[in-house]
Amino acid sequence: MQRNRKTFIFSFLGLFLFMSITYEILSYFNFFKKNVTIINKTLYSNLLPEPNFKSIYTSKLNFTDRAVTKVSGIKLDILSETNISNVPMLLKAQRYYIPLSFICTKLNYTLDSSNDSISITNKENNISLTETSYEKNSKSGSLRGNLINSNGSYYISISDIEEIFDLFAVFDFQNKKVSLLPNTVKPPEESSILYSDKVALIRLEDFGCGYSNIVDKNQTKIKLITNFLYSNGMKFHVSWMPRFVVPSANFDNDLLVTNNITNVGFVDVLDYMINKGGAIGLHGYTHQSGNDASGTGEEMSKDVNSTESETRAVIEKGIDTASALNIPISYYESPHYRDTDQQKKIISEYFQFIYEPYDYSKKNIYKPDNYHLYVPTPLGRISDPSTDTTRIIDKLNEDDPDILNSFYYHPSIEIDYINFSINGTKINVNYDENSPLQRIVKALKDNEYTTVHINELIDK
Repeated sequence: MQRNRKTFIFSFLGLFLFMSITYEILSYFNFFKKNVTIINKTLYSNLLPEPNFKSIYTSKLNFTDRAVTKVSGIKLDILSETNISNVPMLLKAQRYYIPLSFICTKLNYTLDSSNDSISITNKENNISLTETSYEKNSKSGSLRGNLINSNGSYYISISDIEEIFDLFAVFDFQNKKVSLLPNTVKPPEESSILYSDKVALIRLEDFGCGYSNIVDKNQTKIKLITNFLYSNGMKFHVSWMPRFVVPSANFDNDLLVTNNITNVGFVDVLDYMINKGGAIGLHGYTHQSGNDASGTGEEMSKDVNSTESETRAVIEKGIDTASALNIPISYYESPHYRDTDQQKKIISEYFQFIYEPYDYSKKNIYKPDNYHLYVPTPLGRISDPSTDTTRIIDKLNEDDPDILNSFYYHPSIEIDYINFSINGTKINVNYDENSPLQRIVKALKDNEYTTVHINELIDK
């Protein structure tokens, strides 16, 4: 009797130990119950597409072919020196360029462009440039505007000056001035988390050069939001509407046609986002039709641009605009998710990643074939800042393995939580810690989520 009792106890303990070990293994290799796992910052999944996708389309417009024109009447503030008005300035693809030698002199750098190479040095930094890339100390990257060689002199864009020289450009549309101030944003700390199976995606929605984004202070606020995300190590997405149309106001802002300081400021914001962890995607072309305004109207549905030729025209116009402005795009999102199955099929010929539900029954990433991925936003959007923010945070705290922790947010809401002023060369920022984005980022960090870009969800 005693022996049988001991045998039962040992058998029970053995079964319990086996079940515990099995549970831990399944929890660790979470792809058995979840579509995405991160191990040492490398993505793995049995539901990720293969990398060798190729779009059927080559853009008809290219950044290298865009016209270069002279600009006058734009003043510069460079650190403590104000109202500099005698600087030669060029315009290309909605970017202002000034002589590289001029900015180097103002910032006390030594420029050497002999021997078919370009080097910029001071006591702290060694920078080398090609016409399309830079290397600064141990960091390298692509130039957003590339260098322009005009009459034997190199010109560099404001966006690239910001990145290379750690500056922050503030545009003043009324006074036609650009101020280059010290950028005090702190780089993100290296994550101490070696393993995490908790993935999240952030998407900033309906981003175009209209409404609030044609106000200079609001463009600066978007860059301050970008600083916040960057300093907290948050990768994010920006669903961009390349052309902004409001028929009732006779407003049609085509970035390939209308050259002005407002559009230059807007492209500078896109460049800044890219340099600080943002991935840009196409959100239609105008995100409207008929008398509807951009952001509110449909552009793809069973009733709108429903033929194959019309659908392809919408997609290709967006791609052409991005290519002409040198804005890399990594996904497509149809306006209001109204695209039909046929329109989805056409989109998939151009893009590997479609940032929308395949259908509303799928609450996680969905691979319809070996080459494409549909990425939904099951956590929804922030419409009411108080209730929706709390709802999203509650979902993040739950971490349901069957639901992708992905949400979207209109940055036009977040800018209401930011105020700033400029005192000399210092930007004083008052950013409410109770803003929706600040609260959500805190929840992401508290729960040790890893934010990823959509094009990282690939079988490597």
